[in-house]
Amino acid sequence: MWANARPAIYAVLGLFAAACAPAKPAESAGSASPTVSVAQAEPSGEPVGPDVTSPGDQFELSIGGKVYSVADGKPFEVQIGGERFEATIRSKQVLQYQGSGISFRYPKEMTLEEEKAQGVSSVTVEAADSTFLMIQVYSVDVDPATLSQSLVDGIEKEMSSRGGQFHPGSGTTVTRRLRGENVEGTRLEFTLAKESMRTEIYVLRKGKLTISVLIQRSDDDAIMAERRFKVITDSLR
Repeated sequence: MWANARPAIYAVLGLFAAACAPAKPAESAGSASPTVSVAQAEPSGEPVGPDVTSPGDQFELSIGGKVYSVADGKPFEVQIGGERFEATIRSKQVLQYQGSGISFRYPKEMTLEEEKAQGVSSVTVEAADSTFLMIQVYSVDVDPATLSQSLVDGIEKEMSSRGGQFHPGSGTTVTRRLRGENVEGTRLEFTLAKESMRTEIYVLRKGKLTISVLIQRSDDDAIMAERRFKVITDSLR
C-alpha cells in the first residue's frame, strides 16, 4: 500500500533535519508555536433558525443578539430591522497556512501538521489517500545543492531497504512552479508493495532560509493529488 512509503519519507527527512540542527535541545511543546484549528461550536439549544438535523457542519451565528443554529450550505432566514433576509454560510474549501517564514493555501480536505526543532521547521499536508506534501524550512546554513542530493540519496536508499524497486528513468529532472517561479527538482519513480509511486524533491532559497519541498503520491491517485498539489505549490510564498 502507498502508506508504506510515508514512514520512509519521515525517516529520511527526520534524520537529515536532526543532522542539520544546531547542537541545542529541541524546542519543548510549550515553547513551540501552536497549530491553530477551528472547532465546531456547541449548539445553543435555542429554537432559532432552521432545522439542523441534516448532516453537515454545524455553526452558531449571532446577529443582533439572536443566535442562529445553521448548517453548512443550508439557507436560513434572519430578521434585521424588521426585514427578513435569506442567508447561507459555507465553509471554505481552501484554508491558509502562515508561519515559519512561509505561507500557502491548501484544500480543506487535507490535514496539516507542524513540527518545530532548532533550526528546522516541518509542515506536512496530507489527505486520506496517497496525497502527501512536506515543506521543511531551514534557518541554519545549508547548501541547497547538497541538501537536494542528500534527500534524493536518502530516499532512494530508504525505499530500496523497504523493498522498493525504482523504475528506469527515475531520478530525472522535473519542474514545478514554486514561490512564483519555475523551480527544477528531481523526480523519483518506484514500486513499493505493488503500488506505483512518484516522489518529487525541490530545494530553493528564500532570503536566509533554505526550503525543501517534497511531494509524493501514487499513480492511482494522480489526478486528484495533482489538483491538490497545484493549490499548494502555486500559492507558496
